[in-house]
Amino acid sequence: MCKNTCKHTDSKKSGPNGRLLQVLMLSSALVAGPVAPIKFVTSLEFDGALSLKSGLGDLLVPSAIAAATKEDGAVKWTCPMHPHYIADKAGICPICGMDLVKLKTGSSESNATTGQQRAAITVAPETLQTMGVRIGKAEQSSFGRIIRSYGLIAENERMQNEMTARTEAWIEDLRIRAVGDEVKKGDLLFTMYAPEFIVSQRDYLDTFKTRNRTRIESIKTRLRAFGMQDSVIEKLERSGEIMEFVPFYAEIDGTVAMIELRPGSYVKRGTMLTRIQNYSQVWLMASVAEKDLTFIKPGTPARVTFPNIPGREVFAKVEYVYPTVDAKTRTGQVRLVIDNAEGQLRPGAYADVAFEVEAEQRLAVPSEAILRSGGARYVVTSLGGGRFEPRVVKTGLTAGPWTEISGEIEAGDDIVVSGQFMIDSESALRESFRKLEQLQLPLALLKLDSGQLAMIDHMVDSALYLHEALIDGYDVEAKNLDPAIEIKTLLWPQFQHSKLAFVMEDAVKALEKGKAAQTESEVRTALAELVAALEPWMRDGAPQHYAEKKVEMYVDESSGRKWLQMAGRPLNPFGRENAELMPWPDHKPLAEALPKSAPTDAETAARAAMPGHNH
Repeated sequence: MCKNTCKHTDSKKSGPNGRLLQVLMLSSALVAGPVAPIKFVTSLEFDGALSLKSGLGDLLVPSAIAAATKEDGAVKWTCPMHPHYIADKAGICPICGMDLVKLKTGSSESNATTGQQRAAITVAPETLQTMGVRIGKAEQSSFGRIIRSYGLIAENERMQNEMTARTEAWIEDLRIRAVGDEVKKGDLLFTMYAPEFIVSQRDYLDTFKTRNRTRIESIKTRLRAFGMQDSVIEKLERSGEIMEFVPFYAEIDGTVAMIELRPGSYVKRGTMLTRIQNYSQVWLMASVAEKDLTFIKPGTPARVTFPNIPGREVFAKVEYVYPTVDAKTRTGQVRLVIDNAEGQLRPGAYADVAFEVEAEQRLAVPSEAILRSGGARYVVTSLGGGRFEPRVVKTGLTAGPWTEISGEIEAGDDIVVSGQFMIDSESALRESFRKLEQLQLPLALLKLDSGQLAMIDHMVDSALYLHEALIDGYDVEAKNLDPAIEIKTLLWPQFQHSKLAFVMEDAVKALEKGKAAQTESEVRTALAELVAALEPWMRDGAPQHYAEKKVEMYVDESSGRKWLQMAGRPLNPFGRENAELMPWPDHKPLAEALPKSAPTDAETAARAAMPGHNH
């Protein structure tokens, strides 16, 4: 095992013959220095006829495969109705019988990337017309986080007028009769007969003749206290005659919201006579969750929609945030003022409210331009000349038609807003072919660099460690298997679309069983499954490497289970039955074995396995 994996150093636990020191030698490449960071393959260069250059090393392929893959910018043909069908020559679609149209593949293969990023493609102009492609731009837009709430329409208390009796009186000449009557400012509402009015008017006229300003103002104040309006007092001054029935006029435009009057009815001091309400502006009382109240302040913009008025959308601002919170609902009240000149908003009506807080400049694209595929988000960028490239982005806040994005997008970039599904599906299809091609490569065609090979050796070390634990009789420490389990995470981005991925997945499952093992039989099962998982890689991928490291593979003749150990006398962890050594295949890597002239049978078979190969 490597230094970070096995710490059994005492003679009782390390076993005879120093086997532990031999195991430590296997992962020396990994512990000797840091491993180069994993990189995605972003470009392919052809080196002779047998290798593809990448950021991680050489990916070996036969010369004929390399020649076929080298086609860059070649004219392809596709069906307008079935864009997934791609042919090398003009003809008709075998699915629907339509004539094929030209489709330039551009550099989709040569620029293909791994991971979630997809390949760039080139689409012919006539095909773009059938797709209905529309281009927009990524722009800087000012918007913020949205807090959604609800509210009820209420009367604007600043736009109502109440009239109350300030003396005992009788109502005469009642002009308003019911709730809902419309009135204009200055309209006569009713007249009132009251003895106090008659006495005070006589005193006012008598004093007015003496021109005693102090006395005049004193009596005028008394008339106002009894409820006489200033316009009526001025009329009294002009006419010089006592009014037996004092008129009362509307002071605002509005609607009668409450009335308790009848012609000739008697009213006492303090009786509410009527209330006039103006509905040209209304209040919206919104309920906001307690956790969101701190973000809302006077002046915060809000977008208001009304379920009872489809299509009606109002933009308003917060006028007041009430200082209390309802103890039962844990919500606070927020007041907005909304214009209602048309009278469509009625008190008591429901409204949906979306507050916009923390508004700032953000890079955004139209929300319809964003594609969702699994956990990833894409936008399709237009590179000009009919070339398009799907790019992975991270989405942020959404406000109205705009969604905040970040990633490989800059302000001013051309973004496909409509028709991007066809373009993205074409790119995804070609990417799938590329991944399928990689998945079909035999393990013998995968060439790992020293750092990656040392990582895989961690899993082999774990098999040696489990074997040693069974032979020497010590317990397996679960933490010693963690480094090998983490190898899958490190190598997955590069090899997730190769057969090595299956090896790593099965190996990790076996290692997890080894961590959870509590008995010797469970450890034996974990060992057998781990070796079974690693066998395809060790025998087909790098047999010479493990032969040089003096690692041996044995099979128990009775059970058929296999184990790994360092070279020496076989030590069967599965019992006393006979064991058979399984020699490593004696062959060179495929790239070295293939001649560089005429194609071999192996080369022909590999070419035939390529996606899209015409048999």
